[in-house]
Amino acid sequence: MAVDPEEGLITELMIGMMMVFGADIIALVALLWAGGYASTTLFVGVTAVVVAVYAVWIAWRWWQLRTLRADTADRTPLAELKHQYAAGELTESDFERKLDQLVEADERVDDETEPTLEQ
Repeated sequence: MAVDPEEGLITELMIGMMMVFGADIIALVALLWAGGYASTTLFVGVTAVVVAVYAVWIAWRWWQLRTLRADTADRTPLAELKHQYAAGELTESDFERKLDQLVEADERVDDETEPTLEQ
C-alpha cells in the first residue's frame, strides 16, 4: 500500500474503517455483554484487539511517512525531478522545461564560482 504524504498520518480511509468495522465489532460485543451472552473478558479482549490493530496501522503509516520524508530530503534536485516524472506527476514537456532550468541554474552557479586569473 503506497503512502501519500498529502493525506497525513490518519486518513479518511482509516477513520472510515474504524467506524464501520472497529466500532461495530466493539458495539456488537458490548450488546452481547450487556445481554449476558458474552463475558467481560471477551468484551475487553475484543476491544483491546481492535484498538491494537488500528494502533499498529497508525504506527506503520508513521514509519512509512518518516522513511518517505527522509528519502525525499536526501534527493538531489535532478533526482527529485526524475522521480516526479517517473511517478507521472510531470508531463514530458514539463520535465524538459524544468530540466533546462536546472541545467541553466547549475551553469550559473559554475560560472559564479570559477576563479578568475588576474595578471
